[in-house]
Amino acid sequence: MKKVCLMPVVIASSLLLAACGSSPKNYSDATPLHAINTSVLVKALWAQPTGEVPEYAHAQLPVVIDTDASDGTENKKIYVASRKGDVAAYATKKGDVLWQISMDEALTGGPGVGEGLLFVGTREAELVALDKNTGAERWRQRISSEMLATPVVAGDLLVVQTIDGRISVHKMATGKKLWSHERSIPKLTLRGTGVPLVVNETVLAGFSDGRLLSLSLATGELLWETTIAVPHGRTDLERLVDIDGLFRAADGVVYVSSYQGRVAAVSIEDGNVLWARDMSSYTGLTVSREQVFITDATSRVWALDGRTGATLWRQDGLLGRELSVPVMQGNTVVVADFDGFVHWLSRDDGDFVARKNLDKVWSTLRYVWDSDESVEKVYRSISVSPLVAADTLYVRDNTGALAAFALLKQPPPQQAAIK
Repeated sequence: MKKVCLMPVVIASSLLLAACGSSPKNYSDATPLHAINTSVLVKALWAQPTGEVPEYAHAQLPVVIDTDASDGTENKKIYVASRKGDVAAYATKKGDVLWQISMDEALTGGPGVGEGLLFVGTREAELVALDKNTGAERWRQRISSEMLATPVVAGDLLVVQTIDGRISVHKMATGKKLWSHERSIPKLTLRGTGVPLVVNETVLAGFSDGRLLSLSLATGELLWETTIAVPHGRTDLERLVDIDGLFRAADGVVYVSSYQGRVAAVSIEDGNVLWARDMSSYTGLTVSREQVFITDATSRVWALDGRTGATLWRQDGLLGRELSVPVMQGNTVVVADFDGFVHWLSRDDGDFVARKNLDKVWSTLRYVWDSDESVEKVYRSISVSPLVAADTLYVRDNTGALAAFALLKQPPPQQAAIK
């Protein structure tokens, strides 16, 4: 089964693999969608264009919500950065454009937000801070290599992970680097890096050699390292064990997955592996109420017991559809696929409870078509993680369509159609 379109890219003297995602593909082996019995009503709130993926890029940049409570609930903003260098802020309530700028340079990472600033990484390996209220540039700092992951705000510090195997911490106000930690990377890796976590004054970071590290946020001292996956096989391709997907922490435990490796629960205090099981994932996982939800490399969706790793349920109905990492919205697990469909599953048993076609959502909210006009199908691959904030789901596809969805309490009486 074709899971990922791969192409070699030479960056920082290392051979990396980039997943293709900006053009239509032949997914003859992907599981076709069938009608479902809808038991949860999902309402599309608004949709906005945010910029297409350029030819040189393989995916959109993720979106981020400003969680600063000082702005008030009604003034929450969602920030979007384009690979081509456009950066914009939207109102979360109705999707109104609050401000928009063009940086006139390619972007590879971010955005991250905190303490009045918005952070992005350029293709020329620079970390740039913008005013989150206007988009005006505040400072710019050279970093060791491209930043593909979202930078993480921790108090007055900023944690950055780059594709050359480095973690660095910077003063948020000025960009000054305080420390960096470097480790060697394999000759061949997936093109991507995981987003670090900051927990209890420690930085948790996964690397392309299958190891998870804990570093002191203040000094960069290595506190512990744990092997999540061990490379196997004779070829470099067979030995890929990158920790690129999202990982999460809860109640003193960090849950992490790797490509062609394992999903594991690790003690944050000392790095001991509490449980582990073989599973390959390049998108990652989410955690909620002692349950771990993960999309594996074949696009099966799993619910695992967070205490033991035992399987609670598995959904096989989306095999080969290149699913996103799962996110939680209410009592549902949400995943998005390569063809622009968003799927809501019951967190209790994994059954489908709702589905939305982004192409239909976009046409309904943005255009009124002449009934005699022939409308060309738009390829709406979704290659970045959906985001849930304040019970609203935000999904961005590779055409640049950003849509917001809410769950309504009353289910509709009719059966949901696929198209």
